[in-house]
Amino acid sequence: MNSFHKDNLEALQKFQQMLNAAPDKEGIEKTPDGKAVTLVVSHVETTLDEMFFGHWRTENFKWERMANEVVGSLDLVVIHPITGYELRRTGAGSIVIMVDRAPQNLDNIERNRWALNADNKKPNALDLAFPKLKTECLKNAAVSFGKLLGRDLNRKNVDVYKPFKLKGTLASANKDVQYLHELIEKAHSLDDCDIILQACPPELLNQIEPLINVKKQQLSGLL
Repeated sequence: MNSFHKDNLEALQKFQQMLNAAPDKEGIEKTPDGKAVTLVVSHVETTLDEMFFGHWRTENFKWERMANEVVGSLDLVVIHPITGYELRRTGAGSIVIMVDRAPQNLDNIERNRWALNADNKKPNALDLAFPKLKTECLKNAAVSFGKLLGRDLNRKNVDVYKPFKLKGTLASANKDVQYLHELIEKAHSLDDCDIILQACPPELLNQIEPLINVKKQQLSGLL
């Protein structure tokens, strides 16, 4: 088993804290049926770019038709920015093949048969729907990395990431503040600032929040 320097373990925990911050509210929308919410794919892909420095890709996209649906899966592969190790998550999803409206005089069983009949498929039904399948598979894979990518959306009973207290690591306040200073300096957007603030240990919030506010003003062109 590979071992990590104690400071790297602390850095790993801080990275996990960032992955488990709340997602950007601007990226959350209701699903088409209005019964749930989802993190739109643009925000998922951009967050992957930000957190993994663009080192991510998809592999093994597979699909098959099942009745009037198409189900699929793919692998989301990222390079961990601290360990350099490759991480792989599998995501799954499905789409419905749209068909013409069934005649009004059909009962429920006959309507189901109508939907399963390929002759009733709408022209170009999969032109937009099939790419959506890959999108849904990607989003499903991404949620496993943390709340930042939509993990706990639509869940009532959710857990909170609790870093294990490491003895003799970067727990000293000076090193924690130094690490946060470096993150603030590298922040390129207001969203980056919010993520850092959400991941900040409560005991350092009074020190870090003013720095975050200054950085936000700089990014907004106010300074």
